[in-house]
Order: sequence, then C-alpha cells, then structure tokens
Amino acid sequence: MYKRNKSIFFVLIALIPLANLLGQTRFARPDTTPDYTSYRHIDECIAAIRRLKEDALFADSVWSDTLDYRRTTTNKRLPQQIVEYAKVCASKIDVDSAQLKDAHLYAEALLVADRDKDVERMYERLEDAIMKPSSEGAFWRMIDAYKRAVPTRLDKVLSLHDRALELIPPDSATINLSTRISKGFLLLELDSISLANQTAREILAITDTLSDKYRTGYYDFHVTRPGFAFFEKLMTQEAIDSLAISTDAYASYLNRIWQSLKGHNSNAEMGPFASQAPAIKGKYWYSNLNESGNIQPISPAVTTGPGVKILYFVQGGCHSNYLPIPDRGRNNGKESCWASTHKIRKILEKYPGTRLTIVSNTFGSFADAPPLSPQQEADTLANYFLGFHGLKGTQVVYETEFIRLAGHDRRKIDLETENQVAYDFGENKLYRNNTVVLIDELGKIFYYGAINSRGIDAKIETVMNRAANRQIKGY
Repeated sequence: MYKRNKSIFFVLIALIPLANLLGQTRFARPDTTPDYTSYRHIDECIAAIRRLKEDALFADSVWSDTLDYRRTTTNKRLPQQIVEYAKVCASKIDVDSAQLKDAHLYAEALLVADRDKDVERMYERLEDAIMKPSSEGAFWRMIDAYKRAVPTRLDKVLSLHDRALELIPPDSATINLSTRISKGFLLLELDSISLANQTAREILAITDTLSDKYRTGYYDFHVTRPGFAFFEKLMTQEAIDSLAISTDAYASYLNRIWQSLKGHNSNAEMGPFASQAPAIKGKYWYSNLNESGNIQPISPAVTTGPGVKILYFVQGGCHSNYLPIPDRGRNNGKESCWASTHKIRKILEKYPGTRLTIVSNTFGSFADAPPLSPQQEADTLANYFLGFHGLKGTQVVYETEFIRLAGHDRRKIDLETENQVAYDFGENKLYRNNTVVLIDELGKIFYYGAINSRGIDAKIETVMNRAANRQIKGY
C-alpha cells in the first residue's frame, strides 16, 4: 500500500510543472509606441516629428545600398501618415510670434508638414533681425534645413546660395570662390550633376580672371585644395575623355584645373597623378586567387599587365569601430575599414579585370590579442582580410623594423618601411591607413584616397574601357 501511494505521489509531483506550463499564456511584448496625438506642447511635437521622420528614413536605409552615393532623400517623400500628424501637431507653431533663436528647429518640423510658405516667412523675419556681418552663419543654417528636408528643397537651397553670394563684397574673391565650391560639393551630394557642372564653369570663369595678388592669405586653404577636390569628384566629360585616352592626358587635364585654381603664387603640389607606381615590398605574401580559393603563401609577385590594379594600404586595427584617435604614439588603425572592404568587393565583382593587393606591416600585435611573432601576425592579417572580409587578391605584409627606448617600459618605436618611403610624395602620403591607390595598365597612378568616394566607378570604368584593357575576359 505504501509503495502504491508513493508511486501516485511522485506521479502527481511530476505533473505539477506540466500543469503550470499548460496554464501559462504566451508572453506578449507590450506596445511601447508613444501616443503622439496626446502631445500638447510645441517641444513635444517637434521631438515627435523628428523621431517619426528619422524612423521612416532609417527603415528605408536598411534596404538601400549604403555604397550607392545617390542621395535618396532628394525626391523621396515621407509616409503620408507622418505628414498628416506633423500638420496637426505643428499647427501649434505660429511663425509670426515664434522665437527666432529656435527658427531652424521649427523649420525642420514645418517642412515635414509641407508648410514651406510659413518657413519662408519665418526666415524673412530672421534675416531682418540679424546684422549683415553675422548673416553668413544663418544662411548656412537655413540651407542645411532645406537640404535635410524630405524631399530636399533644392530650389530653396540654390536660391539661398545665390543670395549669400550677393552679400559678399565684390573684391572678396576667396570668399566668393569658397562659397561656390561649397555649393558644388552640395550639388554632388544631392546628385544634381548638371548644376554641379554649371558651378564648375562659374568657378573657372572667376579664377581665370584673377591676378596673383588675389591668391594670397587663406586662398590656398579655402580655394585651391577644396576646389581641386571638387573637380576630381565631379569627373566632368572633359575629365572622362582625357582619362579614356591615357593617364598622362588625364594628369594634363587636372594640371590645367590646378593652374587655374592656384595661379603662380602657391607652392602647393597637385599630387602624383601619372607617376609610376613604386614596386611593393614585403616579407610575407599570400593569395586566395588559386583554384581552391584557399589562402596560401606565395612568392613575391609583380602585378603588371592589362586592367586596373588596386593597392589597399590598411592595418589590422582598422576593424576597431570605437577607438578614438590617439593623441600621440602609434596609430594602429583609427577608423573602420568595413565600408572600404565592401566597396572593394563590389568593384572586384563589377570589373573582373581589377586586381587587388592589400599592403600591411607588422606591429607586434593584432587588436586585443597577446603579442605575436611577425609570422603569426602576418598569418592573422591574411586570414582577416583575405578570409574574414572575403577580399580576393594578394596580401603583402612588411616586417617592420623597430628600436626600443631605454627605460622601464622599453617601448617600441617603429621605423619607416620601404613602402612608406616609396609612397611618400611630399604633401601626399599615399601609404596612410585605409588609403587606396588605383594604377592603370602601364603602372601609372590615376587616383589615390578613399575608395568609397564619388567618381571612383567612373574612373575605373573609363580606364577599363581602354583598348588595352578590353581583352580581359569577363569585362
């Protein structure tokens, strides 16, 4: 009897958890969406409108190509329910009595509500209230409000730029040109290429009339460098036609732009365009271009022949997305290389004739790992870039020589590598971390800088369309 009751007791105990489980209901996450219709104060409405706008843009960006440099908000419209909410909530904003110190904050919400006329009236009040010397900053804030609106109010952006130019004294050539260059960069960002070309012509028309006495002071900093960068990104038809002929012809085109911008008083250098690319040196060489696709050590190779060669100078620390730039000492990667590696992969897929060489050097460690031998570090770098990042090409690792300071910490001081010396072109140090150098079929440099920059595809496609490169299979 005891044994029978004991068995029943254990059966009942075993069923208790099951009974509890069957009695439970499925957990449902509570709805935490704010009730925006209950907002009563203007600051609440502005915060809500901004949050809804950013949520809508973020939802779209998840599915958009982040390496496509066409600005998606130029012609995009926000969901109608957000616009309708903004109209109701922003109805509390009276632009005729609103405090002008908050004008740009109000403008952001009002533009979502399609109250463009009210924004114009409020900005007219702001212009009347500010003194002329302080108006430049206000104009840029207005331009930024219209630029970040969805859709972008391009007509207002352009008209404000023109009005800003009207405020510049006739003899202030540097300010006039720097304002037009800023306008050109903005037009590139908004993908308004025809207007950007028009701005480029205006810039050259002004610089061609300047005497050297105007090219003094801050002229080089505000006009020559940014102006040259604008033309290089724009890739006018003349630039494309020149590059299609040869890299020497392209360098001649760039030199004409440079001379027009800088005049004769500047000592700044244009850069190593059309220079012969020095040979890459390194102790450890790897490749995954074999039939198996596995990473294997190889003998030092020289990349020559048809196609575009990509040199990618990058260190192991580039994967650190959160580390600040060190104030002093070694800089083993201050920025993320994810965008660059993704862009390079896309280029390699789009243009099969391109060949990649990743150039690194040893530091003695990788990320937060313990100290590594040069061989271990080289293997790690190859596995990281050719393996983890999936880049198809060659990895070269230079074994960095170093000295140690006397003292308690015996810290290492890295010496220059042969690659750093070879790719040091004065003001242009092409070996810097996360820098790409593009080389043509004759071994001449036709681009250097960031790979995720506007105009890169146009440059590569133009060079790949040269007769010497069309023979490459798959292109």
